[in-house]
Amino acid sequence: MTCFFYIAYIAMLFCLTMCALHFLRLIKLGAPKDLSEQSGSVTAGVLYSNTVAMSPFLKESAYKHLPTFTAGVIFHLGNFLAYFCFLFLFFDAVWEFFFQYIIISSLIALCLWVSVCCGIGLIIKRLISKKLRPISNMDDYLSVSLVTLFQLFSALLFTIFVFHDIFHLYFSSPVHEWIIIFYFVASALLFIYLPFGKMRHLVYYFAARYHLGFFYGRRGTWPPAKKQ
Repeated sequence: MTCFFYIAYIAMLFCLTMCALHFLRLIKLGAPKDLSEQSGSVTAGVLYSNTVAMSPFLKESAYKHLPTFTAGVIFHLGNFLAYFCFLFLFFDAVWEFFFQYIIISSLIALCLWVSVCCGIGLIIKRLISKKLRPISNMDDYLSVSLVTLFQLFSALLFTIFVFHDIFHLYFSSPVHEWIIIFYFVASALLFIYLPFGKMRHLVYYFAARYHLGFFYGRRGTWPPAKKQ
């Protein structure tokens, strides 16, 4: 088990290194160069781009698919929660903390199970939707599947934290060990693939929103003028 533990955290370091290289590449490219006459505030545009402009009601078609949009938001939040927990599970004291404070572990487990359901739903919709299936590629399926798998074993791990007494009573020790091993394997696979697939938008998202805010803010389009 210790071997898989270190493999997962080495994979995380590899992922962080590759993401840092992506980020440095963005920094090297520099800020957008726009020769048009400025008629608005770039700062206000960038702020609007990362806040109000993210509303589904201001997007081209997201407001028509609110259940899917909501599932996507929950799925992303669940992923950040799973990442956060993984980062601190490096320390033995944190494992003891989650075993001891059952309420916190229960809340995390519940949130992760909800997120897993959203991830599975998004995969199913992509498979059966006549509009999504033609424009989906292997990277789409693989990325969402790896994240869902990571969240699934994260949820199982925290379920063990919550019901560890019951698990010890009704299940053999290898069951716990295999769940933990699969947790670290799923984590390693996700971290190794992340910098090369669509999930690297974790880095490019911020640059994209900055460029949008810069472009439309400079032209006075964002934030939109209030009607008199």
